[in-house]
Parts: sequence; structure tokens; C-alpha cells
Amino acid sequence: MRQLLDVDLRLIRIFRVIAESKGLAGAQLVLNLSQSRISTSLAELEARLGARLCRRGRSGFALTEAGRAVYDASHDLFAAVDRFCNEAGTVSLNLRRVVKLGAVDALATNAEMALARAVGHFRQAAPSVQIDFTISGPEELESQLIAGARDVIIVPSITKRADLAYLPVCAEKQSLYCAKGHPLFGAEEKTAERDLPRHAIVARGYLHSQDLKRLGYRQADATVEMMEAQLILILSGGFIGYLPAHYALPWVERGELRCLCDDKFGYESTFYAVSQRSARENPLLRRFLASLTETKRQRAVLERVD
Repeated sequence: MRQLLDVDLRLIRIFRVIAESKGLAGAQLVLNLSQSRISTSLAELEARLGARLCRRGRSGFALTEAGRAVYDASHDLFAAVDRFCNEAGTVSLNLRRVVKLGAVDALATNAEMALARAVGHFRQAAPSVQIDFTISGPEELESQLIAGARDVIIVPSITKRADLAYLPVCAEKQSLYCAKGHPLFGAEEKTAERDLPRHAIVARGYLHSQDLKRLGYRQADATVEMMEAQLILILSGGFIGYLPAHYALPWVERGELRCLCDDKFGYESTFYAVSQRSARENPLLRRFLASLTETKRQRAVLERVD
């Protein structure tokens, strides 16, 4: 047990991601490290602890009894580390620290979100804080958040975890589109609705089942993880698919996209700022969440004035 005190926290954090990703391949996506480097880190941790932590082979991935014990103990370990960081951070918002943000793509044109303005407010309150900001899909961002690689993520959440805290940020209108040259582009609304099932659809991976169920499709003809890929496939003229209305607007105004049967198929998706419940005492995180809330309030006031 004395050896455990000497183990680098980084190795334990990597092991936690391996366990939660059920293997090195999944951990590679979360950590953005090569499999060889992850494997080396795991081997180093096992050597320093003197125990094998997981089994890998044709039968699949599984934690050993020792691996399960180390994984369970790591929850308390990193909770203690978080408490230390939170308490140390109360000294000043301007301590040289890093806030790790994550968000899905295609948010820059979302006026309801005003994410850029929120970041600006945060920077004014904490000018010495470094921002680490990444764009990725919701599932990967959630994995990074759970692993401690992100402090807060902005995502549309369909299901909620008990160990995470969710702050509603805004609603985003989602509409169904086809492109110029697609058979439905010039069709009347009733005809478009009737003929919809005959045409190929592209679905976002993280909203795959929801998109298909809403339209009555059994399977998608293409899947994507990022919104730009969704837009490109729709603009190809070969697919229909959902896009955020604010994101699609420039192409609609140029006559390159058409919104299909919006009264029936359009819907709103709620976005949340998601963080670890244990991290809500972090003053930097509280300041950033307050910036999001303040920009939301200011926009509501401006809309009432208009």
C-alpha cells in the first residue's frame, strides 16, 4: 500500500478512463493518446502497484479483482484532489489556473446561446485564467467530463446522470432540411410529407434513434458525429436531415436549403452546461456558469425591450 502513495496521479487517471471506456481503443478517443502510450502507462501503473489491473484478449476487456479495487478507490482519491483544488482556488479567481471547456459544434451562430459573450464576461472577471476549449460530439465530451479532462461541457442532453449537474442554457430549434436539386425541394408541403419515407436520411450519431423515431424511419442511410458533416451530406442533394435552424439559415436565405414540414417535424432541443456535482464549489466554475446565466438574462431583457 505504501507504493500507492508514490504513484503518479496521471497514471491512475489514465487507468480510470481505460476502465470506463472498457478498453484501450475507447480510451484512445477520450484521452487523444496513442494506444501504445496508453498501454505503456497501464503497464507502468501495474508494475508500480505490483498487480495486474485488467485482462485483455479475445474474450474482451475486464477488470481484475485488483483493478476493480483500484478503480473504486480512485473515486475517493480524485474527490480529495478536487476538494484541494477548490479550496486552494478560493484564494483568488486570478490564480494561474486552467478552465477546461467543451462544446458541440455549430454554436457560434446560436444567438440564444451567446457562448462567445459568456466567455468574454468570464475573461473580464478572471483575466489570468487560461482557457482550454475543445469541440467534439456529446458522447465524447461526457466521457472527458467524467474522466476529469473537462470542467464543464455545453451539450444537448437526452439522458441525465445522477453524478452530474445540469444547468439549462438555452433551447435550440431543430428543423428538417433538403437541398436544391433534391426531389422534395420543390414539392408542395403535403406531397413532401407523404413522400418523405422514400428518401435517404442522414442522422447524427448521438441523436440517431431520436431523429429516426421522430420521422418514422427504421434506419439511417448515413450517420455523422459533427454538424458540418451533416450539412455537407444534406447539401449533396442525396439526403434529408436535421440541422439547427440558426446554422442552416444562411443556406436557406441563399435558396440552397429548404425546411421541410416544420410544423410537424420541427422541435426544440435543450442545451445544458454540464459539470461534475463535486466540482460546483470551484469558484472558477461558478464564475463561468454565472457568466452563462448573466448573458442569458441580458438577452431576455433586450428581447423585452425590442
